Amino acid sequence: MATVTIKHVTKSFGDNVVLRDFDQVFGDGEFVTLLGPSGCGKTTMLRIIAGFERPTSGEVYIDDALVTGGKTFVPPEKRGIGMVFQSYAVWPHMNVFDNVAYPLTIRKTPKSEIRDSVARVLELTHLTQYAQRFPNQLSGGQQQRVALARALVAAPKLLLLDEPLSNLDAKLRESMRFEIKEIQKKLGITVVYVTHDQTEAMAMSDRIILINRGEVQQCGSPEDIYNTPANQFVADFLGKVDFFKGEVKEGCIVFPAMKGQSVPYDGPRTGRVDVAVRPENLYFSEDGPLEGVLETQYYLGDTDDCRVRVGDALVRVIVGGYEYRRLVTGQPVRLALRDYMVFEDDGTLEKLLAIQT
Repeated sequence: MATVTIKHVTKSFGDNVVLRDFDQVFGDGEFVTLLGPSGCGKTTMLRIIAGFERPTSGEVYIDDALVTGGKTFVPPEKRGIGMVFQSYAVWPHMNVFDNVAYPLTIRKTPKSEIRDSVARVLELTHLTQYAQRFPNQLSGGQQQRVALARALVAAPKLLLLDEPLSNLDAKLRESMRFEIKEIQKKLGITVVYVTHDQTEAMAMSDRIILINRGEVQQCGSPEDIYNTPANQFVADFLGKVDFFKGEVKEGCIVFPAMKGQSVPYDGPRTGRVDVAVRPENLYFSEDGPLEGVLETQYYLGDTDDCRVRVGDALVRVIVGGYEYRRLVTGQPVRLALRDYMVFEDDGTLEKLLAIQT
């Protein structure tokens, strides 16, 4: 299929720098997600790859061909890409077959080849039985599959998707994630996917590039980024997490807000630290190192989402739904930790919290 090489791309709109020194290689057949909050620069990067934006500086290669950089600029229609946008952008006056066939029709592809190519992608996207229907006769998920089929019909070497599922309801979004991933696996196509939804990124990606304020914060597999975040922003953005101030003392971390209670620690950090704890990594244990009181619990069926008061700190604990029946609000409990993350207390957390408020 295709590799994408991005060399030191920066993009500014006036004095506003929206991308700063983006430097990455996307492998052939890889599913790469550009993840980050709104306005972080991820869609701008996708549009630069597509050819809808020119970078202020830097170069973009698709395979070994320079498509953007210096005096070179290859227009989008000559880059061999398919693109699916947030809006379905299907033609309301055309049926499904004609919508999907449109890219081949404007190329004046022979009708027999159009028929075969459209039939192939309609089957791939589970739309064969809807070929003669019009968009107003389709659900949102079916319309999104039409947009995907249209992007795939010309056999692009690179597929770009810009938040394609954000207009769908939660249940449909979940099923579409797996459909898109299965199609990508079957075709072996290179995909660059933009989203602000961490669950989408975790479920679909071979590799996630997490961006904040135009700068790459971390690049790695979903497991790497989730379990070993590079900084407090990454830990906070990907997954649920609570932060607590602590101090490393004699083989443990002491928490002032928890009335001096502590957890064992044998890592490299010293002095004042920020400790990040994911609520699924806490559990109730009779000999746990933290002692508190169960303040609230929310039964969610498969899980019990609890808040435990430990000193002056409120600690979130997510356990299996079966725990709900044996726990009573107000009872004393002890907490143990499977895992936690320790960062230098360098002011990053305070800046992050200030941005969020």
